[in-house]
This record gives sequence, C-alpha cells and structure tokens, in this order.
Amino acid sequence: MKDFFLYQTELPTDTGFEMFGTCHLLWLIGIGIFSWCMGRFFSCAEKMKQEYIRKIFGFLFPGIAILREFVLIITQHLEPDMYPFHLCNMSLWVATIYIWCKNRFLGVVYVLLCLPAAILALFFPGWTRYPFWTFMHIYDFVFHGCVVVFGWMLICAKEIIPAWKELWKPLVFGIVGCVIMHYVNLHMDTNFWFVNKPSGGSPLSWIYNTLGDGGYQIGHFLFCSMVVVMWQFVIHFYIK
Repeated sequence: MKDFFLYQTELPTDTGFEMFGTCHLLWLIGIGIFSWCMGRFFSCAEKMKQEYIRKIFGFLFPGIAILREFVLIITQHLEPDMYPFHLCNMSLWVATIYIWCKNRFLGVVYVLLCLPAAILALFFPGWTRYPFWTFMHIYDFVFHGCVVVFGWMLICAKEIIPAWKELWKPLVFGIVGCVIMHYVNLHMDTNFWFVNKPSGGSPLSWIYNTLGDGGYQIGHFLFCSMVVVMWQFVIHFYIK
C-alpha cells in the first residue's frame, strides 16, 4: 500500500504493464462489457431515469477531475506536464457542461472527438509505467472508461447522433485546441494533445517516424480528422 501513490519517476524501470498483455486486455474487455451494458440500460430507461443518470455523471465527472489534481497536489507531483490540458482530461468538463447546459455543439464534439480519443487512449495507453496496484494505473483506466461509457450511452439512446453537416464542429474545436496547445507546449515544455510529439506505442509514433518533426503536426491533424470522419461513418451507417 505504501507504493500506491508513487509517481512514474519513482517506480523501478521494470515495473508497469505490457501493452495488450493480460492486464491491459482484461481492462479493455471489462470496459467494453460495462459500456455495452450501460448503453443498453440507458437507451431502454424512461426519460426521467435517463435525466437522473445524466445528472449522476454531471457530478461524477468533475469529481473525477478534481480527485486527480488533489492527489497530485498532496503527493507533490503536480508538474506542468500533469496539468489537466490533455483532450481526455478536458473531455470530463466538455461532458459536464453538456449535461447541465444541453449544448448541442459540445455534445457533438464529445461524441465525435472526445469519445474516439478516449478509446484510442485505452488501446494505446501512455501510463504503462504504472503497475496495477497504483493510483494512476487504476485512475487512468477508470476515467478513460467513464468517458467511453457516457459517450456510448448518448449514442445508444440516440441523444447525440451527429449529422454529416456537423463534422465542422469537432474539426474546428480540434484546430483551435491544437493551435492553443502548440503554444502552451512551447511555453511550458509540455506535450498536451500530443501536438509536438507522439505518445509511445501509439499510431502517432508511426506518423512521427515517417514524417519527422517538420511534417508531424500536419500528419497529426490529418490522422485526427480521419478518425473523426471514420467514427462518424461508423455511427451513421452501423449504429444509427
């Protein structure tokens, strides 16, 4: 238990988990099953019960976000690269604002951009340094899983089924976010949204190795745009 809150720089190099190893696959299977069950339950629930569930997430997401910052502050590990500026961290607040304000723009951004980003993060996690019984290991899987669960619930209930003409919403949000994060990264020596460099083992690594520093950002944008379009295609033709 004394090692539960250890930061990655305090862990031995031979700890952690293997990408697509047993531990990773069990997390993916568990999140997948839970997402499917919650999507089915939410879509079949009455309107009042759906609203009640939405409000639970409306309190849960800010709580999850604040918990991480609280632990990092208490353990004195709130360094610039751990600030909550990654897209998945922002997804918690995008969802929260959508839940309480019913803003269609943010709902579409959440479903078409935040949801696939969280899925990719789960398949190619950037926290492999953390072994199972550590706070950051459990937290990252649970919080990314919650982002996926809520997004899948919105789709299954047909609450947010983006139209093709709404593709501009996640693309504009993504462009503005990438530009802002690029300058934030330069100023703070960070790598939010993986705009400057890819996370290890992700598809972005192939783009970086192929295009190099000069072409990586263009490749990054094209890859993210392709993911958004492909996800919209899946929703429109196979889920809707």
